[in-house]
Amino acid sequence: MNPHVLSQPLAPWATSEAKQRLAELTDTHRELSADRVASAVATATASQMHRFGADGLSLYAGSNVLSPKVIAAHETRLATRPALGWPGEKIQPGLEGIEALEVIAAQQLRRAFGAAFAEPRFVTATLANLAAYTALAEPGDTLAVLSPAAGSHASHHSSGTAGVRGLRTVPLPYDAVAGDVDVSQLDDFMAAVRPRVILVGGSVIQFPTNIAPLREAADRWDAKLVFDASHVAGLIAAGVFPNPLAEGVDLMTFSTYKTLAGPAGGGAVSNHAEIAERVTDALYPVLSSNYDPARLGPLAVATAEAVEQQPAWAQRTVELAVAIAERFAARGLRVQGADRGYTMSHQVVVDVSEFGGGVSAMRALEAAGVFVGACRLAADDSAAPPAGMRLGTQEIVRLGASYEHAEPIVELICRILRGGAAALTSSEVENSHERTAEIRRSFGSDLWGRPPE
Repeated sequence: MNPHVLSQPLAPWATSEAKQRLAELTDTHRELSADRVASAVATATASQMHRFGADGLSLYAGSNVLSPKVIAAHETRLATRPALGWPGEKIQPGLEGIEALEVIAAQQLRRAFGAAFAEPRFVTATLANLAAYTALAEPGDTLAVLSPAAGSHASHHSSGTAGVRGLRTVPLPYDAVAGDVDVSQLDDFMAAVRPRVILVGGSVIQFPTNIAPLREAADRWDAKLVFDASHVAGLIAAGVFPNPLAEGVDLMTFSTYKTLAGPAGGGAVSNHAEIAERVTDALYPVLSSNYDPARLGPLAVATAEAVEQQPAWAQRTVELAVAIAERFAARGLRVQGADRGYTMSHQVVVDVSEFGGGVSAMRALEAAGVFVGACRLAADDSAAPPAGMRLGTQEIVRLGASYEHAEPIVELICRILRGGAAALTSSEVENSHERTAEIRRSFGSDLWGRPPE
């Protein structure tokens, strides 16, 4: 191989910011031996772990930390074992252990969500959503979804994964004040649009969705009802957030690594045999061949832990989110959902338009080691840049944070936002970073007695 190729642009089509960062990295990483590659990998891994360890404060709503039992259950050597087909009829031989893992994981998902059928093998929730589209709709059909401002995920739209199936997506009528589908307009909407599938849930979920009128509309207009529970699956399993499957949705998809606190991947559950069969058939052999069986064991353990709550974290997660939201409001910031108690999940959404919007706020906080996300506000134009900042408490609670930490966390964030990343001196940034580390260390040990790394 010509080493010169390693210095060529990796993605010349990327944005200017990405190209600059890629150029820095490709200039650094031209390793030409396995030993040097291993060393570079170890360095990058340690750096990333440290970034979110004792010196960082992760308030990103879509991540989590694993329990000791979940980590112990992750046998990476299983990842190289293809396991195609149902247990008892695998294409490959000698897979009795993996067959057992498939059933153990499915059983725990059924237990957690009160589901008759469970599919644990998706490598992402996006793939689970694509399987749902493949199972429930045909190319050219219409998918009724929430708008991006109302909290939907990119995989819900024709510009994303739904477009891969050839679906047309239309936004459901939405009441930004109530924070839910506008039921008063739903019947007219269904008559005009005639969607094959109604899909709710997604990336911003602060409050439960009113499922009953959606179920009624789906039945009246011969549509299927799907809920993407990616962000709240762990809270549902723990019993602190309503279960859309129990309320009548046909299918529920979800991520396995957010509040469920398992390995990366996705899942799907249903109480309808025909729908479950179609989804499984869409997974294999239509959308994928092999998958990663190494994630099944840790997924089963994480799901069981979410149900049993020993140690308990789910209720504390919601309570801390409310406490943080209250303190933002007390400092004069507009918090989405204030008239409804701020949140009933792990998520807090704050209007940061006065600080340059969500992305600017995220970058300013990132410089101080505080990690949040950017999102649109419910009343915003979905084409506008994100004006909101989304925080999640699921990770810091598992790391040991409690109610008393709401005040210093919010005080730090507000100080950084009001200073502005561009206006802060290097000394002020360093001081903010030291304060971040101080707050993180004040959590003490995590729920399992592990000290900050």
